[in-house]
Amino acid sequence: MDLDQQLRNLINEAPEYGVPSIIMEAGVIPVISAYAHQLDYSSYYLRQNLDNNLILTILGSEQDPEVEKKVIYAFPTIEDATDFPDTKINDYNLVAQEIPVSQILFQMFTMKEVDSVIFVEKPENYQQSKEIYCEKLQSAIQQSLTNFINSNSSHIV
Repeated sequence: MDLDQQLRNLINEAPEYGVPSIIMEAGVIPVISAYAHQLDYSSYYLRQNLDNNLILTILGSEQDPEVEKKVIYAFPTIEDATDFPDTKINDYNLVAQEIPVSQILFQMFTMKEVDSVIFVEKPENYQQSKEIYCEKLQSAIQQSLTNFINSNSSHIV
């Protein structure tokens, strides 16, 4: 499914998330679209356990071992997702689920335990990736919503 169709689906499904369609269309979609256009694929594979919980990877810093960040990897192919070298995970309990990029970005708006999503852009090359920080995406959506509401406050009831 192409990005435009994904975004239309998010707008149509907005009431299911408790969000008015106009708020989704004017306040959320422009930000999701801007971020999605920076990525190479229209969908990615996310690793999940058998309970459908996303696999969280904790990354540390060699310079400052006290600093950790929690990330989710998004892969361009199912093979990359299942072959990703992570010795702490039992492969029998791992599944890779294809998720539209717009859905990943929308879900990032509500992620509390995750610092970022790392989108691997080149199959079989985990070093070629783009990292999107949840906090930055959340701030951009909040700002977009604020701007929309402020510019339309007399029209919103």
